Amino acid sequence: MPLFASRRSNLKFSEVWSSYDAFKADYDALIGGFPQVATPLTDNSIKTTFYLLFARWGNNPILNTDVGQWKMKIVSTMFAYGPTWQRKQDIQDTVRKLTETDLLTGAKQVYNHALNPSSIPTTGSLEELDYINDQNTANYKKSKMEAYSILWNLLHAEATKEYIDKFKSCFAVFVDKTCIPFYIVNDDDFALEEDEQ
Repeated sequence: MPLFASRRSNLKFSEVWSSYDAFKADYDALIGGFPQVATPLTDNSIKTTFYLLFARWGNNPILNTDVGQWKMKIVSTMFAYGPTWQRKQDIQDTVRKLTETDLLTGAKQVYNHALNPSSIPTTGSLEELDYINDQNTANYKKSKMEAYSILWNLLHAEATKEYIDKFKSCFAVFVDKTCIPFYIVNDDDFALEEDEQ
């Protein structure tokens, strides 16, 4: 059964990292401990992560009595989920910038017929022939309603929330003073006097 210290104020996120520069310095020092190659986060993504965490958890106590281990948990969460979030942000930015012309453009199908190719074709080749006798194309164009319906379904505003929620386990829910549990390894160390007799 854990025993608790009578009084203890856990450090808050804003006390561990009061500035982005301090956060970035720790991130750069700790991320080197992950030898597995992963898509690196850009400086903009690292800075955005810091300010999103500060906005969401800035006044919450950290859920760890070891600040060093807690920092590693933050960085490991960024390592695990940051690259996917970053890519989703890039894709969403591209989707949001699509023009109406881009949206209305449909797929194109091309049919080539070659009687006298300039190279000898093989039955297992997936390459296109260099010479064609005739070509048929089918060009499709979307209606505005169809185009904007597709765009509506592609826009995804929850990517950042899903990313920041991954850090939830690193913070205490209560913002008041909390107690530290002391775990008893050997019951004999806390034996009562009558038990000793």
